[in-house]
Amino acid sequence: MSLHQRIIGPEIDAEETIVDLDREIAALESRTRSQQGRLQALAALADFQREAIDAAAIVAVTDRRGRIRSVNAKFCELSGYSEAELIGATHRIVHSGIHDRAFFQNLYRTIGSGRIWHDVICNRAKSGRLYWVDTTIVPHRDGSGYTAIRFDVTPQKEAEQRLWMLANVDSLTELPNRRRFMELLAERTARGGSFVTAILDLDHFKDVNDSEGHDAGDRLLTAVAATLREQLGEGDVVARLGGDEYALILSAEGVGQATARLERIVAAVGARRSGGIADWTVQASVGAALYPRDGANKHDLLKCADMALYAAKQSGRGCARLFEPRFREAAEQRAGLRAAIQQALAKGEMFVLYQPIVDLSGERPLAFEALLRWRRPDGSVQTPALFGAVFDDEQIAADIGNFVLGQVLAQIERWQAEGVPFRSIAINATLGDFRSPAFVDRIVDAVDSGRIRHDQLCVEITEGMLLDRGAHRPAAAIE
Repeated sequence: MSLHQRIIGPEIDAEETIVDLDREIAALESRTRSQQGRLQALAALADFQREAIDAAAIVAVTDRRGRIRSVNAKFCELSGYSEAELIGATHRIVHSGIHDRAFFQNLYRTIGSGRIWHDVICNRAKSGRLYWVDTTIVPHRDGSGYTAIRFDVTPQKEAEQRLWMLANVDSLTELPNRRRFMELLAERTARGGSFVTAILDLDHFKDVNDSEGHDAGDRLLTAVAATLREQLGEGDVVARLGGDEYALILSAEGVGQATARLERIVAAVGARRSGGIADWTVQASVGAALYPRDGANKHDLLKCADMALYAAKQSGRGCARLFEPRFREAAEQRAGLRAAIQQALAKGEMFVLYQPIVDLSGERPLAFEALLRWRRPDGSVQTPALFGAVFDDEQIAADIGNFVLGQVLAQIERWQAEGVPFRSIAINATLGDFRSPAFVDRIVDAVDSGRIRHDQLCVEITEGMLLDRGAHRPAAAIE
């Protein structure tokens, strides 16, 4: 290597090294500026996110022991407390008492293990107003404390509560409705132990509505609900099944205690003032079933209570009956008879005979009484004495009454057309007949249209119908 090369060569290498260093420095400065720009953008984004969260959410930061270190304006606005009142306090300051101990044990266990907790909490404002917040609590990575971010969901929660009330609570009496009662009964059977399921029915309640109006009936239902509430002990339930029927779940050990509780309830309802309804004595019939003796589930218990209620009504009303096995057999017989009667009406197995009523003086033509008969498929003929139990069902009684009336009106027309001399035909009417306006309307229409004369049909009613609480129905029809 020449002397020149030895001298110049290193100079050239040094210059190149300097150029390379300059490039690296420029690149580092460029990356630094880029990173600073990114850092500034990230800082701006973080500031924006904090502002956005602060504007939309309720934010509080606490230390490890739960003491509040900072809150935003929304926390103060919703809770009603000032920042000075909140700083240094714990969240017990807004404790509502709605949630149980297990709820908070789960919360503290979750955040204590460094995990994020989320749920909806009900808090109480300084004014006492309850409010609901969808809450997320995030533990700090350095273990210094927690940040709670909440959103006010009170309107949604109140809407949910209104829907729940509509689905589960009777609007008139504010008692649980049938749906809710069935849930409570299922829960009670799942817990086990001895208790009574009862159905209470107000005797002759229809007559209150018919004679005094539905407003009076509503007042009576509300008053009875209040009476039943007063009879409840710890763990007991009263609900309104619908109409004038209530249902109860009563703690009771054995038949003796159950009977005593039911009798006290009947007496309490009987002592209740009738809410301004004139000359009206409140009376209730109660049927009950004992768990687990009479049924293992909610459906069986209610069936047995309903059968016992029928027995109470048949015993003269105003009393309580516990289920007995013989009630089931009687109920099955009644159900079979009702179905058979309905089929008989549909198949034309019912018919009417006419028993003559003779005037011993011989001066007047015969009168007749219409007698209902049932020709069974085996050819035998039965009188109402053998199927009279179906008349307890007012709908079936009304169907039979309309059938007999139709047959008699047609018979009167035939005899008139054929010139058969007769004075009148008498039919027996039940209270169920007069509950339906169709019965009286058919008679009035037949007379007004000239199909029959007014003196050709005699409607016979019993003395009891005029003394019964529903006497205004036949009385109004007579007038």
